[in-house]
Amino acid sequence: MKVIFITCIRGIISRNILSTAAFELLSSRKDLRLVIIVPQSRAAAIKKEFGGENVFVEGILTPPLAGRVKLLWVLATNLLSTRTRQVQRRAKFERDRNIFDYLTSHLLAFLGRFRFVRSVFRSLVASLDSGREFDELFSRFEPALLFATDVYELMDAKLMRASRRHGAKCLGMVRSWDNITSKTILTTIPDMALVNSQHDREELIYYGDVPSERIKVVGVPHYDRYLASAERTGRDKFCQSLGLDPGRQFILFTPPSDRYLQGDPVSPVVLDALVGLDLQVLVRAPLVGRAQLKNYSPPANVIFDQPGNSPDFVDVHLDRQADRHLADSIYHSALVITWASTMIIDAAVFNKPVILVGFDAKPRPYGRSILQYYDYDHQRHIIASGGLRLVRSPAELSSWVRRYLADSRLDQDGRSLIVEEHCGKLDGRAGERVANLLLGFL
Repeated sequence: MKVIFITCIRGIISRNILSTAAFELLSSRKDLRLVIIVPQSRAAAIKKEFGGENVFVEGILTPPLAGRVKLLWVLATNLLSTRTRQVQRRAKFERDRNIFDYLTSHLLAFLGRFRFVRSVFRSLVASLDSGREFDELFSRFEPALLFATDVYELMDAKLMRASRRHGAKCLGMVRSWDNITSKTILTTIPDMALVNSQHDREELIYYGDVPSERIKVVGVPHYDRYLASAERTGRDKFCQSLGLDPGRQFILFTPPSDRYLQGDPVSPVVLDALVGLDLQVLVRAPLVGRAQLKNYSPPANVIFDQPGNSPDFVDVHLDRQADRHLADSIYHSALVITWASTMIIDAAVFNKPVILVGFDAKPRPYGRSILQYYDYDHQRHIIASGGLRLVRSPAELSSWVRRYLADSRLDQDGRSLIVEEHCGKLDGRAGERVANLLLGFL
């Protein structure tokens, strides 16, 4: 019986992979043993939800960054030479005025442009942080394959290096559309890499140094369910569960989290801009952080949806029912107001008009403003598609809401381009492709 290790360090992987056809197909194979590797804090919950006769769950320690590991992570972050990192560097300097950090980061980014430097650094990481803390795990299960579901996650990278030392094959996946240009350089190159789209593939070749023949485009596995009509809750049932009137349109608003924008309560400004419109507003709170709506007295047409909140991305848990509720919220809405988040792509999948909040509650320096996030590589690319509107004032927000409600076909071609460039094949078979590639790689 062959053993496959599957990582689930960040909680969202339970939605991205474990709740999809990819995991269902693999776990149905009685000739396989699957071992899900998770932080100890979530091992019991994952075992309860996904454990089975041939599915085991192993909890591991995920200590805070410290010492040599922290130094290597800082170097890996600053060696990444992208526009996103330039913006992050500028914003940090505006906040802390640490000229030494700023200039050192600039120097490292310059060095990171050279493939030779990146290659030497990967060798250094392999030597100094080889993942030996996982030797006992590999010796006990002797896996034939490691499926690293998030190649830019620190623990996934450690496990990839350990798999190489133990002779196990390694198939890695890029978790999200922003990872390649916003996290670190790719510290460990897997034997094969899976990406959602052709655009991600091109970025992984350019920034990650992964040979083109070792990259497969699979699509987005959890979108398979979004496309299935049987997965959608009826409008009456959905609206009534939240106190919405099924006979009236509603806007879905997903506000920015204070994890990114501290001390700038822009969400009340957005809601106040919608007061004069004869429609309902469903406010979906962030999964991580808060929406800074404390002490705000909402108008009668505003309904709040609290899907659950986590202190960080490791503990986020979006099970199948919760993801279904998210998809229903988009599907039944008339349009989506959001900010620099993956909600943009989620909404485009359902061909919903998208408006991005591009203003602060009060004028702020660039390093603390919401506008900095729209200068990230992945955001600039998606804005350039023409499939959404970035509004710079409450008045412009109200205007575009009216225009989209009057004609939801506006910018439809741009939304189609977003789906094409960021979702790969949207055919309901992405999970199947992932499973088949894993099985073929054994």
